[in-house]
Amino acid sequence: MSEQRRPLWLHVGCSKTGTSSLQAGLWQSVEALAEVGVGLPYVGRPAHFTGLLRPLGWRPVEGFVGEHRPRKLEEVPDRLRETAGERLLASNEDLAEVRPEDVDAIAALADRAGVDLHVVLTVRDWAQQVPSDYQQFLKHRLADSYPDFLDDVRERHGVWADQFWRRQDAVDILDRWGRAVDPSRTHVIVVPSYSSDPEGVFDLMGEVVGFPSDVVTRPKGSVNASFGVVESEVFRRVNLALGDRLPDYKKDYSEAVRWPFAHGVLARSASPKLTLPPEHLKWVQEHAERTVATVRERGYHVHGDLDALVPGEDAAKPLPPYDEADVAEASITALANYAARKRS
Repeated sequence: MSEQRRPLWLHVGCSKTGTSSLQAGLWQSVEALAEVGVGLPYVGRPAHFTGLLRPLGWRPVEGFVGEHRPRKLEEVPDRLRETAGERLLASNEDLAEVRPEDVDAIAALADRAGVDLHVVLTVRDWAQQVPSDYQQFLKHRLADSYPDFLDDVRERHGVWADQFWRRQDAVDILDRWGRAVDPSRTHVIVVPSYSSDPEGVFDLMGEVVGFPSDVVTRPKGSVNASFGVVESEVFRRVNLALGDRLPDYKKDYSEAVRWPFAHGVLARSASPKLTLPPEHLKWVQEHAERTVATVRERGYHVHGDLDALVPGEDAAKPLPPYDEADVAEASITALANYAARKRS
């Protein structure tokens, strides 16, 4: 009788569904998870990038656009085999954007390692996701205004809209992964709002993979907090003013702009949050209804309230107003913070 294969639970996104907080907790809890039979083949974002994503042709901001690196990919089965545990867990939201050939490669590597591939997709309603991902794209040099971004996403027009749909459209993501993983090994987690249930993503992931969620250390504070509407506008205008300068994203832009702005130079939540305006609610609801129906029809394992993906009428709110004086004040504060940071 053949030996039973270990499961590899691959959490592939979506972005902005509590992934940063969950991953920080997992990586702080390697030993505790090992004691309950869960092994983490890759610990930390750099380990995922160098060990899996870049060998598959992933590039910062651009996504999976390069060629596979066969020699580096050859290391993946050994990494999986050498990781102790009754079951394995890896988490990286960039995997939501994989191409069909990337899925095929990952499935083949898992098979060579003697593990059974299971896919976990975390999702939230788009009344939360659209404004959240806009702020994430600001870190990728987006210079479009939020109203223009909203229109482009609705019309599926342009590079940023294409990227949003590729990393947030649950059915499309499930279709791509479905070429290698059938519904019986596919789990959809509906993540509750952090404000209503900050433990939700931890509890539901533990339920799926099979570990007590309290073994995972909760990171202190918000790992990937949002900017307010004014601070988002400051970030956007900096991107616009930069133009073609700082062309190397990793070496130039990330060092000079992204990381300083994300870690204290630009104030977090100092102004009201971005919202989904009422004029965009209907198409978001209609898309969510189609998603819910498809997920139910295909028989994926669902954890959480699937109907919560359809935002209610109260989910949409007019954009908070601000004026140029607000932007100027936030810009001066950011400049002062930047100067102090550089000095220290």
